[in-house]
Amino acid sequence: MVKSTETDHPHEPPIQRNPPSSRPKKSMFGRIGHKALARVCHNVGGGLHAGVEIRRVFETETMRGSPRQRTEMARIRDRINGGDTLTAAMSGSNGFFPPLLIEMVEVGERTGRLERVFFKLAEHYDQRVKMKRDFIIGISWPMIELFIAVLVVGLMILILGMIAQGEGPPAITVFGLYGTKGLAIYSAVIAAIVGGFVGLIFAIKYEWINADPAIRMLMQIPGLGPGIKTLAISRMTWALAMATDTDIDPCKAIELSVRTTQNSYYTGQIDFMKSVITGGGEMTDAFQQTHRYPDDFLDALQTGEIAGRISETMEIMAKEYEQRAKQFYRMLTVIAGVLVFLAVGAVIIAVIFAIFSQYLGILNDLTP
Repeated sequence: MVKSTETDHPHEPPIQRNPPSSRPKKSMFGRIGHKALARVCHNVGGGLHAGVEIRRVFETETMRGSPRQRTEMARIRDRINGGDTLTAAMSGSNGFFPPLLIEMVEVGERTGRLERVFFKLAEHYDQRVKMKRDFIIGISWPMIELFIAVLVVGLMILILGMIAQGEGPPAITVFGLYGTKGLAIYSAVIAAIVGGFVGLIFAIKYEWINADPAIRMLMQIPGLGPGIKTLAISRMTWALAMATDTDIDPCKAIELSVRTTQNSYYTGQIDFMKSVITGGGEMTDAFQQTHRYPDDFLDALQTGEIAGRISETMEIMAKEYEQRAKQFYRMLTVIAGVLVFLAVGAVIIAVIFAIFSQYLGILNDLTP
């Protein structure tokens, strides 16, 4: 077999987007938090492990969590009682459950390993909670410094206006701003920047804008791009391990596992990959011919196919990629902290330069 690299191939098949209707729509009314979701997955997995019927498990969950959570659990219970699958019941949550959870629940239902899927998801969301906590701790001090720097600049603007005491603009200002009016303008600019940043996060989270072009651009950045791909492949490998540990046909195994990447860079190739399989190709051929997967993954998959142990091989790869994903999150924390420090330095330097240039101007005017 000819090995591929992660780079795009000039003759690769065109991207085929999954229809929007196939993805659960997100709601502005909130999605269950990772901490609560980890508890739910632990509870459901534990109930199934103990032999409790799925309907009874969710009956118990209707008495836990927030009012929205209890309502959603009751709705899932009712839909299961009505004959729906758990996947279908969760898909109708109007975005309360994240897509990854729904994708993996479908894998579990189709493979008969729902208990194992929930335990794995519980571990995954516990890790997300820990990484989020570590990220916040890592950037908390730089953010405090940035807040102090912004606050000091605002106080300088106000104090310069007080020194002038209504006798016209002071000799030295902060970018032409001084007094209460200058502080109001400064505060409005800061609020606009913060509001725009928060708005962008919400727009991406609730899919008001298409973030795919931006994500694909980020994937071309050295260091950042491989990390984003690692996160996607980390989810895909353990989904593929479970999907191939049953009698599910290769086309469905590929579809279920690749969809868990939640990245159009990979999901856009699902139809092409299935066509490779239906055309007589092996699973390795389907992944290799997209030119989107790293050599170590392809080598492991090919070895698993030859030995007839794809599931076991993918479990090993899943653990390896999970470790890489953790390292990437740690790297992101460091990068975020550095960027905030640079922002603090930029604010301080800009203010010092503005004041110093005005001071030099005053000295030049006083020179005979």
